[in-house]
Amino acid sequence: MNHPEEGSPPAATTVPSVAAELRPAIPYALPLAVYMLTGGGESWLVEHLGQTRPWLYPALYAGRLALTAAIAWACRSTWVDFKPWPRPAATALAVAAGLLVTVLWVGLDGHYPAIPLLGARVAFDPQRLGGAPRSAFILVRLVGLVALVPIIEELFWRSLVMRWVVNPDFRTVPIGTVTLTAAVVSSLFFATAHPEWLPAILTGLIWAALLAKTGSLFACVVSHAIANLALAAYVLATGSWKYW
Repeated sequence: MNHPEEGSPPAATTVPSVAAELRPAIPYALPLAVYMLTGGGESWLVEHLGQTRPWLYPALYAGRLALTAAIAWACRSTWVDFKPWPRPAATALAVAAGLLVTVLWVGLDGHYPAIPLLGARVAFDPQRLGGAPRSAFILVRLVGLVALVPIIEELFWRSLVMRWVVNPDFRTVPIGTVTLTAAVVSSLFFATAHPEWLPAILTGLIWAALLAKTGSLFACVVSHAIANLALAAYVLATGSWKYW
């Protein structure tokens, strides 16, 4: 009978479980996953109950926002990715990129075919609420779009997905590492989360370029917040609630 030589490595090796490999990605993905999954009932409420019970949609959105914010806070270990903070020149570039995104989002509307699989936004007109409830809902909506969504989306799309495409062991990839493949893949997947798929692809590419140029993930957060704020201003000025 042959015996292994003393000091030889064991014949079997331990294969890491899928769960162990995915665990580092959970804090990046969980807040956005919760935000998107809990949004599934909003369109149904607007379509079926929006006329008779308009207060249900704001109540659902406020609860959705509170839950997502709590989970984002629990996953705040990922916020270290926001450093270094962008320099003034990078911040100015981020603002310009955000305004460009808004122009694309509005300007391209109606000039590309819809993809039914991506769904469609159902506009909720807060004028139905009237008075203080209307103002409160608009304020809460602005907090969600300008303060929360940019944080959870940029951590997922431009930190996790961007780096994961470069190397599945994404934590070994420095923030700001952007390859052409990573930019294209992350932008295409970013588009699948938006009915406005064409401006979403272009937006993903713009923010990938911004990340590559500045090396700052927080510059992308600033740009995202500016884009959402400018779009909100357009919505409030024109009553184009479909963008909300």
